[in-house]
Amino acid sequence: MRRLLIILLALLATGAQAEEQRFEYLKGGKVFGEERFRIYEFGDTLVVDGISRLGQPFMKTMRTRTIVHGPDDTLIDYLLWTESGDSIFILARTDSVLLGVDSTERIQEKTFPLEGRKATPLDNTVIQHAWLLARQRQRDPSARVPLLALIPQIVHTSELHWREVETVYGHRDGESVTVNRHSFELAGVLQELELGPEGELLSLHIPVQDFTVRRAGYERPRPAPAAAEFPEEEITLIADEQLSMGGTLTLPSAGEGPFPACVILHGAGPIDRDLSYGPNRIYRQLAHGLAERGIASLRYDKRTWVISRSDSLDPEKYDDITLKEEVLDDALSAYALLTGDPRFDAESLFLLGHGLGGGATATISKLLAADGVSPAGLVMLAPIGRDLLTVSMDQHRYLNERGILAHDRLEEYEKQAENMRAGNVGEDNVTLFAKPRYWDSVLYWQPWRDYREQSAPALVLFGERDYQTTAPDRETWAKAFAKHPRAESRLELLPRLNHFFLAGEGRPGPAEYGKEGQLSPEFLDLIADWMRARLK
Repeated sequence: MRRLLIILLALLATGAQAEEQRFEYLKGGKVFGEERFRIYEFGDTLVVDGISRLGQPFMKTMRTRTIVHGPDDTLIDYLLWTESGDSIFILARTDSVLLGVDSTERIQEKTFPLEGRKATPLDNTVIQHAWLLARQRQRDPSARVPLLALIPQIVHTSELHWREVETVYGHRDGESVTVNRHSFELAGVLQELELGPEGELLSLHIPVQDFTVRRAGYERPRPAPAAAEFPEEEITLIADEQLSMGGTLTLPSAGEGPFPACVILHGAGPIDRDLSYGPNRIYRQLAHGLAERGIASLRYDKRTWVISRSDSLDPEKYDDITLKEEVLDDALSAYALLTGDPRFDAESLFLLGHGLGGGATATISKLLAADGVSPAGLVMLAPIGRDLLTVSMDQHRYLNERGILAHDRLEEYEKQAENMRAGNVGEDNVTLFAKPRYWDSVLYWQPWRDYREQSAPALVLFGERDYQTTAPDRETWAKAFAKHPRAESRLELLPRLNHFFLAGEGRPGPAEYGKEGQLSPEFLDLIADWMRARLK
């Protein structure tokens, strides 16, 4: 009977009239798609019928239909289908929901018990679900109805935890508008739902992904960039005739120089010069904190970040990137830029790296040593102490234990990693977001061994709440220091700090990366004092 009602409502909806809602998808501030949908009312039943067109990672059109009933918008049925015939469906029953994915490759189905909770689909490429969430918040902003949130694209379920509500100010069609920002945590990721004065949905924003879906004509509130308290200059690193990376040189405001200086090296993945992650700009904070303490720095957009955001580069030309192109080449260019500038003391130059870049400082120093050059010291923030594939898989297992990563997805990653180690992959197969040529360059890379083949001392810092580089990584570097002792080298574990060296409480997870934080003066003093003690 229910299925018959669904079919009847769907047929009626195609002939009814309703106001169209239109939203734009943005990644990194760049529009890459849109969604349009209409809402049809049949008494207490709503049919939300829409179409989404996306331009990344490839052109894709999806049609969606969601049917809800009653004053609380209880889910009855949801269906998404694409031009290629793939589909996702959710069927609500009395005490459970069936979530299924029907693709050209396989069919997956899972049943999730409701246990007194309300079910709602949530998919960051289907904004109509956020529109339904906005209706709930409009009815009762303080409600704490336990929701079972279904994430269809990975066949996953998670409880939705509402957080605080704050008032901000945005612009709609050029006019200032008061906005209520409702924050919630889903699958360990902080998300923000922005509602207008009448409770209408204006945007869904995922800070940690720099991903936004916004109503056409709406501009989200943007914090005014803090005025730089220190002189800064734009620089350019040249990779080849087509590819260049922008960067920022930050100078101390006091003194005439020559100044001690450092090159800041990124962690894994496409990262800009500031390590823009949610509301935080970690490397920018770091550069300004060091400048305040008399130390200049050079930070730049990572090569993979520039490639991923360019419309003019041929992606196939840069498809087979390795650790050399991703990190080493540009770091050496940045170091050479500092050595050629008379404002900096060539005997007081440092390499400061984070995560993947932390370990890379030792490798780069080894390469410099081959040319008779030695940095004054290496600062390693949360450096990896195992191969990158092992570190990555441990992170995925941790997220799975927290209920943030679906078990099916973890099994898929485990199989990919196993095939990669066994050499059972083709040269164009993507394993954990990279091709075999890249993994070949990092699987047997051991920067702790490179440390012993160069003479610079190292300051190695780990955060106690870091779930990305953990105790095994600390042990590797502790053993390296014990085996090759240098009086000036130090390793410290800093309480309450996470992978970004921001303070937090409780069990760590990716949701906290969406919160604004500040590097502490004590953390910055620790780095600057160690650097100054190395000056000649």
